[in-house]
Amino acid sequence: MAEAALRQNRANRRRAQSFEHLVQAGLAVISRRGLYETTIEHITEAADVGKGTFYAHFPSKEDLVHHLVHHGLDELIAAGRAEALVGRTPADRLARLIRAQVRVLSRRRDLVILLHQVRGVLILQPEARQRLRREYQRYVQSLAEACRQALKRPRLGPAEALDLACAIAGFAAGTLSFDMLVRGGRGKQAPPGRLVKAFASGIAAHYAPTRRPANGSRPR
Repeated sequence: MAEAALRQNRANRRRAQSFEHLVQAGLAVISRRGLYETTIEHITEAADVGKGTFYAHFPSKEDLVHHLVHHGLDELIAAGRAEALVGRTPADRLARLIRAQVRVLSRRRDLVILLHQVRGVLILQPEARQRLRREYQRYVQSLAEACRQALKRPRLGPAEALDLACAIAGFAAGTLSFDMLVRGGRGKQAPPGRLVKAFASGIAAHYAPTRRPANGSRPR
């Protein structure tokens, strides 16, 4: 019995190891070759496993891509939740939320490239790949809720919250994507703190609730 359990543990470790090798190889190859050009053969060669091992973990390349997107967005969501309630003012909290997104992406060049390319596929094929589309919707909805918390506007309407979340996602990912583009792939620089602060302050000024003076009149 003990020997059988030991063999099973070894098999589980090997399976977990091959899974992780495929995930890391998939990220690396896609960031180097691009989503369209990457094949399962490229990934298995980089992971040093056979195609049978790939299919034991993922039914298709799209399933691997879905896994990569899901866990990449999980990282962004967790970073946002940790910061949305920290800070003295709405502008402070929004700036921390934005910096959290930028911090993850600025150290994950592979994730910036992956998310950028998958967005392009979903825009070009609006009716296809609904499972991947739901991952982006999940991320944006999480950002929308984080924005409500940062602004202390729990009743901010769905449309306004969605617009705001898309703007923040676009600011973080778009700034880094263009930085990588104009620097010839060498960029991963986070936007300057003053730029993040200005962006957050502008949003806060527009969305944050205003307090009425003690006499009850509307503020000018």
